[in-house]
Amino acid sequence: MAIGNFVSAGVVFHNYGKRDVSLALICSAIDATAQKVFPSERKNNNRNKKFISKYLRIITAFGFPGILASGIRIKCENIRDLHTDRDGYVGIEDIIYHIIRCGLIHECEIDSRIEFTDDTIIDDFDGVFKIPKQVFWGLALAVILCEKNIGEVTADEVSINLNGKDFAIDELWGQEGNLPTLLKR
Repeated sequence: MAIGNFVSAGVVFHNYGKRDVSLALICSAIDATAQKVFPSERKNNNRNKKFISKYLRIITAFGFPGILASGIRIKCENIRDLHTDRDGYVGIEDIIYHIIRCGLIHECEIDSRIEFTDDTIIDDFDGVFKIPKQVFWGLALAVILCEKNIGEVTADEVSINLNGKDFAIDELWGQEGNLPTLLKR
């Protein structure tokens, strides 16, 4: 039940403009959900990145306006905390985990290499990673819609807007398979 509390508190803080607190709460909810989805994966960072990869279509659909992707790779070299492939690319799951999540959880601040933008900009790294402000909603919905969270509830009646329609979070838990139907209502 704590995942529901972290998500609902994250939504409230996000609505108050507290991006750092809201993202930290959602990243903690991802940690807990990833453990449910990948219980045999012993390393937290591997579980988190697998979860982000598995739910990237939801994350991009709601967190990267104009993009629906099952994978995003960014060209960046010599970046502390990131291991690139042999061609110098890193997956968005690595950026979300190592740059966004770890900065918030371990340092209690948004990493200076992150710039939150109004629009979705996918580009090579040039001093900052440009991440859409909407990323919060994509990450939150990945947690909410994950089928392993079907029994979760929120402490408060918190709603979320999906494509212009308000939904109580409690009616969305675990509904990843029903998302198209929910959006048609």
